[in-house]
Amino acid sequence: MQLIRLKIRYILGCLTVLFLAGCGEEETFPVTLFEPGKVAAEASSVDIKFGDYITYTDLSTKVQNRNWVFPGGTPGTSTDSVVTVQYPLGGSFKAILNVVFIDNQRGQHAFDIEVEPDPDNQIPDYDYGTTYGIYTEHPDITSRIPLVRPVNMNHFPGIRVSDAFEGVEAYKFEATGESDWAMGALEDGRGQYIDISAFENGYYHIGLKSTSLAPILIRIRSSGGGNAIFEFTAAGEEYGFKRDGNWHLVSIPVGHIKQKDPNINLAQITEFILFRSGSGDVRTFDNYTFFVDHVFVSEKMEEKS
Repeated sequence: MQLIRLKIRYILGCLTVLFLAGCGEEETFPVTLFEPGKVAAEASSVDIKFGDYITYTDLSTKVQNRNWVFPGGTPGTSTDSVVTVQYPLGGSFKAILNVVFIDNQRGQHAFDIEVEPDPDNQIPDYDYGTTYGIYTEHPDITSRIPLVRPVNMNHFPGIRVSDAFEGVEAYKFEATGESDWAMGALEDGRGQYIDISAFENGYYHIGLKSTSLAPILIRIRSSGGGNAIFEFTAAGEEYGFKRDGNWHLVSIPVGHIKQKDPNINLAQITEFILFRSGSGDVRTFDNYTFFVDHVFVSEKMEEKS
């Protein structure tokens, strides 16, 4: 019995010691709060002339990944921390940096870029009234076809290029040299008809560029066999299409299209521009390359007051 009491006292003594030890000074540990990443960037300039370069630098912290977007510039996108971009055309553009931080939060930084245009490649500033875009990225033309596609009909493929009249892309048609004649077209990328019947008293506009001295036929075709054919020559400079390597806005009254083919169906245009080589072997000319951009129709074309 005495032994049991001694053991109990011993156990209680140990518990007391442990309790008193636990009531000593509380131990503390340093706590560092997480600092989120910050988005920051710099540009070497925001106001340049056409053809000049801007270098962009991402100064953000704790970056997991990044993506730059450069409308109007070349390259158009990048994931590099430092990137140099050329602006071949004049205009107002946004340069945007999108960042994902290591904690998966997101940030964005944008620059407003002004590029002084090439005086030889400016789009005529007319009052066009109501417009409808067929192949254009111009911000003033909000109603437009969402997608176009090239059709290689005879060794004359159309490819997208950044050498644009406006926006960031145009189509380049170049004879491959596999045939003595060439034909290629652009049409609605959805396979639908293009309806320009509301503009029968207006204008059909096509941005064209070339240095080729070769004659070329430009056709506008519709369902039911409608086929309005216009011949363009280097000497004639029809509708103002000069072969000087600069962009020119060719503006054709829609009434002229009807004159070329009274049976053309303006409500069901199929190929809105079809290039067909004219007389002569395309392989004998200095080059057989034509660019097209900024295709639209307008209610009118008047000098602004």
